Amino acid sequence: MLKKNWFKILLSCLFTLSPIAFGLAVWDKLPEVMSTHWGISGEADGFSSRTFAVFGLPLILLVLNILCIATGAFDKRNRNPKVQNIRYFLVPIISIVTNAMVYCAAFGKTWDLSVVIPLLLGALFAIMGNLMPKIRQNGTLGFKYKWTLESKSNWNATHRFGGKIMVCGGILVLFTAFLPVTAMFITTMVIILGSLLITVIYSYNYYKKELEYGYTDFEPIYNKKIYKISSIIALIMVPLIIIGVLFVMFTGSIEITYTDDGFTVDSNFYDPLTINYLDIDNIEIFENDEIGVKELGFNSAKLSLGKFNNKQFNSHTRYTYNGCKTIVAIESNGKTLIINDTNDDLTREIYLKILGEIQTDSGFIVGEGEEI
Repeated sequence: MLKKNWFKILLSCLFTLSPIAFGLAVWDKLPEVMSTHWGISGEADGFSSRTFAVFGLPLILLVLNILCIATGAFDKRNRNPKVQNIRYFLVPIISIVTNAMVYCAAFGKTWDLSVVIPLLLGALFAIMGNLMPKIRQNGTLGFKYKWTLESKSNWNATHRFGGKIMVCGGILVLFTAFLPVTAMFITTMVIILGSLLITVIYSYNYYKKELEYGYTDFEPIYNKKIYKISSIIALIMVPLIIIGVLFVMFTGSIEITYTDDGFTVDSNFYDPLTINYLDIDNIEIFENDEIGVKELGFNSAKLSLGKFNNKQFNSHTRYTYNGCKTIVAIESNGKTLIINDTNDDLTREIYLKILGEIQTDSGFIVGEGEEI
């Protein structure tokens, strides 16, 4: 199948990577830091370097595209051309649209996400719903529940019913474009998840009726041994992944090492930074810190590390615990460093320690906002 459709595969990969060509053409006009993520409010809340925005995003989507195509290539049960075309061109469309948003933001042109998102999701959901009844029983695409994979009649009934629900849901999602962005996001998620839940309930009830009417001639299209092994692997891997995510989100620490000439601030998840006392132009301590948005770095439930941007300090570097709202702001060589400790008292000790090392230097300014 891969050899037969090599031209479609080539076009699919080229379209996925096409935003790179545009990025190279306007490279010198792009900012060093570009918006690459937007929150539910429509405001940019994630930033990346120009290199990652131009090359990283399309390359990540290329890997996803190849996996999507390869998954379908070995599925001998599902050869419907219309269904296969979804595999070839879904990711390229996503790549072009998402990168277009990134480039528009870089040039100061914003997209109204409350309109773009429901139009794209609604159209995609409706198109997928229209194709659902055409999908033959297989293990890679469709409503793949244990009972649909064991019963061809259940599979066909579920996909006919689910297809209609998805088309109706897609149309409803289109109308959410008239709602404010937050209401649009919540309503869209409710419609999509609700549509899928209704289909699951219908499919399971169909299975229960099959059992009730004495239908026992189930023919699983999957290998029971492989299915059992994969289930065991999933039961092991899912908890490990959850534990790993929780470990990253809720662990880690910030260490400050003092020397006679300066100090070094370091963390488990970010590179260390050294500041010379003689290079410090100003030091202040503030309460009620607002983290702002991340430009480049690491952000978890416990720590904020790297480049951030907020209204008070604009673009700055921070090594802070999110649970402590008292911070020490240090200006050095035209840049701002924000640091703190796990609580207010320990943060004040950082301030006093650094201030004690540098307050005798000539020309040093103690900030008006400091509180000792």
